[in-house]
Amino acid sequence: MFLTALLAAFALVPAPPSGIEDYLRREQAGLRIPGLAYAVVSPHGVIEQGAWGVGTGTPFLIGSVSKPITAQAVMRLVESGRVDLDDPVRRHVPWFDLADDDAAARITVRHLLTHTSGLAQWASRTDRFDNSADGLARSVRDLAGVEPARPPGTAHEYSDANYMVLGALVETVSGKPYGEFLRSEIFQPLGMTHAAATEADAERVGLPAGHRYWFGHPRPFDRGYDTSGVPYGYVAASLDDMARFARDHLGGRHSEMHTGQTAGGYGLGWRDTRTDGTRTVWHAGATPGFFAHVVLLPDADLAVVVLADSYSLARDGALTGLGFNVARMIQGKAVQPAGGDPLFGLTLLVLVVVAVLLVALLVRPVASVLAVVGCLGLAGAVTLGLPVLLGGDLGLALLWAPDLGWAAVVVAILAILAAARIAHHRVRRAVSRS
Repeated sequence: MFLTALLAAFALVPAPPSGIEDYLRREQAGLRIPGLAYAVVSPHGVIEQGAWGVGTGTPFLIGSVSKPITAQAVMRLVESGRVDLDDPVRRHVPWFDLADDDAAARITVRHLLTHTSGLAQWASRTDRFDNSADGLARSVRDLAGVEPARPPGTAHEYSDANYMVLGALVETVSGKPYGEFLRSEIFQPLGMTHAAATEADAERVGLPAGHRYWFGHPRPFDRGYDTSGVPYGYVAASLDDMARFARDHLGGRHSEMHTGQTAGGYGLGWRDTRTDGTRTVWHAGATPGFFAHVVLLPDADLAVVVLADSYSLARDGALTGLGFNVARMIQGKAVQPAGGDPLFGLTLLVLVVVAVLLVALLVRPVASVLAVVGCLGLAGAVTLGLPVLLGGDLGLALLWAPDLGWAAVVVAILAILAAARIAHHRVRRAVSRS
């Protein structure tokens, strides 16, 4: 009887249409992705998967897909009665502070989960690569000087800082290091055997180097692990692991987490949107060198996982489109084109052209005060303006977009040298005329 029921259940699962592998292989070649893996998952397990350049057990850094995992860790505490979603954060983390003490006192657990705390992304203090035992707590303490962008609960603004604080909350309430809590409460129960949330576990599972792009070409990159960043972006997991995690979110489980609670549809660690008229619950994420995307289709009770061992800001839209298009394909819908952001390529081209012009000025300087002012202004613009475009400082620009970042550095140096050369040329001309 049990076997008959089980076979009947599997018969209800729609078989994914052929063509997914061909589509992903074409995109892998076009986007120059060294390693790509995907899975289509039902409540009964994986019904289709593939991996090229990597294995299904190869760990990836999953970036902001770590946030649904952190949200699930918090919900473990909620379900056990140790935390309420509307508790002030300070009830559990008394030392949590911001530059605005009143705002810090009013921020709740729900505010953090839904990114409505008022904290801005620029204030996140992320990518610290701190693997010390108190690294997570230290990163949260460093928020004490941050001024919130708006009052708590008034608007949604995505910020890694929210999940950084949630990680500290889990540590404080559970009395365990965050990585240990994930291992015992999430990874082990779900059978995520290649998942890691500490530097030691990342080494144990053999986390490989990812790839960043230099002028469109992938290059290996291994900055190391960031234990302090695990709650918002540095969980490592394989395709097999993420398929198990996605399966746990099917069958009507965790529906409260999946339901949007903000104007933009952000729930408790998940985005709740509509794609081509179909409800789609999802989260994507990236680190320098890796990309991940999990898509849940509640109406079809299916999930899609896509992992890549390369990333660039210019390819973000194209990479995110892979998961959505596989989701379309398993529903029998047409694939939609998903290109990258042309602004990054255009900016890089402009920087290269400007660098060539500055070299020409160094070789044949002009005697113009405006040229001096222009060169110095250009140096300031590229060193300050480009990081703003990328949403961080110059260090983050060099980390996330190395070709753009270093092109900006070269242009700034050339601009300063050109300004000095022009000024020197003016002095020489003035002396020769006297």
